[in-house]
Amino acid sequence: MTIRHFTASAVVLDDTDRVLLVHHNKLGKWLYPGGHVDPNETPAEAAVREVLEETAVQAVVLGEPAFTHAAVDGHAAPWAVIEMDVTDSKVGAHRHIDFVYVCRASGGELAAQPEEVAGARWVPVGDVAALATPTELPELVAAAAQWAKTQR
Repeated sequence: MTIRHFTASAVVLDDTDRVLLVHHNKLGKWLYPGGHVDPNETPAEAAVREVLEETAVQAVVLGEPAFTHAAVDGHAAPWAVIEMDVTDSKVGAHRHIDFVYVCRASGGELAAQPEEVAGARWVPVGDVAALATPTELPELVAAAAQWAKTQR
């Protein structure tokens, strides 16, 4: 049986076409912030929390709920849901189902949190491919940045 964990992450953009990336301690690669969804937390809340915990930057999710009604709580849908293989020392080999949100920076002063990440920085979207990242990340960030322009 495959073990799956739900995670949430955020492609955080600023007003100058830069994306917020963190250098992941275990992987040794540049990623957008993210992590596991905690109990009693929505995936969007988890994504925004992870951004703050890893970088001290405040972020807001772009997009509106697809459906609203007084009888239910509506939530903005993730921009993408992706699944990938991961391995760590606690669980071993398993899979992450990641709810990817596109966000805008809304405050805070960038400061990498060393217990979480080895570094954090703003990177021009066009420069992401020059960094050590997972294979899909440059294309994903570019597509998210294009989508974000439709949300302004």
